[in-house]
Amino acid sequence: MASSKEKIIGPKRSLWEVNLRDIWDYRELLYFLTLRQIKTKYKQTAIGVVWVVLQPLLTMAIFALIFYRVGNFDTGGIEVYPFLFSTLMLWTFFSSALNSGSLSLVSNANMISKIYFPRFLLPLSLALAGLLDYVISWGVFILIMIATGEVFSSWMVFIWVPLALSFILVNGLTFLFSAMAAKYRDVQYIVPFFTTLLLFASPILYPLNAAQDPMLRSIMTLNPLAGIMDAQRFFVFGRPEMDLTVFASSIVVSIVVFAIGLLYFKKYERELADVI
Repeated sequence: MASSKEKIIGPKRSLWEVNLRDIWDYRELLYFLTLRQIKTKYKQTAIGVVWVVLQPLLTMAIFALIFYRVGNFDTGGIEVYPFLFSTLMLWTFFSSALNSGSLSLVSNANMISKIYFPRFLLPLSLALAGLLDYVISWGVFILIMIATGEVFSSWMVFIWVPLALSFILVNGLTFLFSAMAAKYRDVQYIVPFFTTLLLFASPILYPLNAAQDPMLRSIMTLNPLAGIMDAQRFFVFGRPEMDLTVFASSIVVSIVVFAIGLLYFKKYERELADVI
């Protein structure tokens, strides 16, 4: 007789039993959830994938005018447009994944209340779907680099590091906010405001060395996006010099946020079907 396997589904014995192996065990479901997110995103849009690059392009043009034509911000010798776009395309991935992922449980309430699967796959699938947008943005960024005469640095081999840290950070935040949104619907208003604050509190539209005030510098050190965006720009251009202290802080804070977000999510996961 052929052997059979049984999977017993039961409550976790401990809060610390997060079981990330579920990602591998449910890899096919994660694949189809990610594919569904991609298809849904562009199914009923007039300009489709163009919006992926149009958003950072328009933001780049507006802030190039405000900060670098009127405000005379210093780019450290880098052309303004690639200077801005290099971080804006990573920011677009981060903000899109955060805004959509924070509502992933609420928007899939019917699925959650009917069948069992690891709930954290929902916000995770949105972050994975956002990676496609990031890859598409790179095509436009290469054209901008060519048009402005900028060249990539030898540090480009490490360009995956800021993306990996962004992925870890955004998943930690979406785990946290999506679980909170299932119980408190006003989270859907808080997250966009929080995202806007992060845009201006992070060196996305300006270099990190523009923050010279000691107190502001301390705040920057606690902001994980500060080191991530500073590293993104350094790995692309090789200048200005990356602040290793801020970068190390970003690594630590990103991992801590991911752990806290996942633990909070797993703590309330069993209650989601009742409260959502």
